[in-house]
Amino acid sequence: MPIEIPPNPGGARRGTQPRPDAPCFLCEAIAGREDKGIVEETEQTVTMVNWKQFEHGQVLVCARRHAPTLFDLTDDEAMAVMQAARRVADALVRAYDPEGLNLIQNNGMIAGQSAPHFHMHVVPRRKIGSDWGNGPPYIAKLEGKEPTSPTHDVTVSLEREYEIAEEIRRHL
Repeated sequence: MPIEIPPNPGGARRGTQPRPDAPCFLCEAIAGREDKGIVEETEQTVTMVNWKQFEHGQVLVCARRHAPTLFDLTDDEAMAVMQAARRVADALVRAYDPEGLNLIQNNGMIAGQSAPHFHMHVVPRRKIGSDWGNGPPYIAKLEGKEPTSPTHDVTVSLEREYEIAEEIRRHL
């Protein structure tokens, strides 16, 4: 099954567009060459705050090694990602008391993958105060809906990323 991987680096410094020739943004963040709100690091994973906070506390659990999709992970890496997702999910529940939680992982552009590096979104969800419109745009499209946008800018500052990371780390 051929899976089309995003050709861009999957991110850029705040307020800029990614250059096609730029290195993988998540690899750069994992290596410490891009500032990010890091929640947890293990031998095989790095968990960081998503700078797009559609839901307060939304994080990304990333494979430390550059692997574009789930199919490129080793069994040990896949297990480590799920273990990290479980740890951060428990911390999110303790920190924010959400009414639900999404684990979202996209493989291939058709599925909504925007970064060419395996990562899993761990998203605390609330009935009141949620600002996803009718959900992630690619899921709305798959459900035959026209995506609606959040009512405010969901991009947070690096300082706010650090604060959110600290809030979550206190509950790990």
